[in-house]
Amino acid sequence: MSAAIATGCARTGRVRRAATGARSALLVACVVGAAGVAYAHDFTPGVLSIVERSPGRYAYTWTAPVDSGVEVPVTVSFPPHCRERAAGELRCGARGIAGEVVLHGLGDHRARVVVVLSALDAPPSEHVVDGRSPRVTLGAPAERTFGAWVLLGLEHIALGWDHLAFVIGLLLVAGADRRALVTVSAFTVAHSVTLALASLDVVRLASAPVEATIAASVVLVARESLSSEPTWTRRAPWVVALVFGLVHGLGFAGALRSVGLPQGSLATSLVGFNVGVELGQLAVVALAMVASRLVARPPRWVRPALAYVIGCLGAGWAIARVATIAATW
Repeated sequence: MSAAIATGCARTGRVRRAATGARSALLVACVVGAAGVAYAHDFTPGVLSIVERSPGRYAYTWTAPVDSGVEVPVTVSFPPHCRERAAGELRCGARGIAGEVVLHGLGDHRARVVVVLSALDAPPSEHVVDGRSPRVTLGAPAERTFGAWVLLGLEHIALGWDHLAFVIGLLLVAGADRRALVTVSAFTVAHSVTLALASLDVVRLASAPVEATIAASVVLVARESLSSEPTWTRRAPWVVALVFGLVHGLGFAGALRSVGLPQGSLATSLVGFNVGVELGQLAVVALAMVASRLVARPPRWVRPALAYVIGCLGAGWAIARVATIAATW
C-alpha cells in the first residue's frame, strides 16, 4: 500500500510540474507576444531606383529602409561628376552615372538597400548594399545577384516570426517524421504558387487582410497541436498547410514587392528569393527532426509550452492587424 501511495504521489508531482511549466511558458509567451506584435514583418529594405531618361540624364526615386516601424536615417551621395538639377533628377554628362554611389548611415545596421539601375544601352542591373559595404560602383559589369536574392529570402523567413511560428505549429501537429515532410512540402508548393502569381501582378490582394489571416493560421495550428481529438486538421495537416500556404505566399509577395523587383531580371529575383525562403524552412524542419532523434522522451511540458508560445504570438499579431484594418474603415 505504501509503495502504491508513493507511486501515486510521484505521478501527481510530475503532472503538477508539467502544468506549472506550461503555465510559466504561457506567461513568458504573452510577454514575448506583446513585444513580437511590432516585430513581425517590420523590416523593409530601402530602394534606390535610377532610370536613364536620355544620355547622361537620370531620374531617381529613393525609399529609405524601415526597421521596427522607424525609418533608418540613410542618405545617398552620387558620383562627384553628377549634379542634381531638380528633385529626383541627375545630370551626369557624357560619362554617365559611372562611378560610386555611397549610402551614408547604414554603418553596422542590419538594414539593406537595393540599388536598381535602368540604363539606355545596357540591361538593368541591381545590387544589394548593406552596412558592411555601404557603397556600389555603377557602370561596371553587374555582379550576379541570384545569391543576394537568396540571402534576402533567408532573412525574411528568419525575421518573419509569423511564418516560422506557423511552420513550427505544423510540425507540432504532424510530428517530426515523414508526415511532417509531406505537410511542409504542401505548404511550400502552395506559397510558391501565390508568391509567383502575386509578384507578377496576376493576383493582388490588400496586405492587411492577408497579414491578419496569416496570424489566424498561427493561432489555429497552436490550438490543434494542444488537442488530442482526431480533428480534421490532425488527420490531414497537409490540407491545412496547402490552404494557408496560399495565403502565406501572398505575404511573401508583399515583402518582395516592397524591395522592388527589377523588371529586367524578374525571374532571377523571384526564384532566388523563393529559394532563400525554402532553405530557411528546411533548416527549421531539419532542426526539429534532429532534436526529436536526440531527445527521445522530452519532458511533458515542452509540447504545450511551444504551443502556448506560438499561440500567444499569433493572437497578439491577429489583434494588432485586425485593429489596423478597423482603423482604416
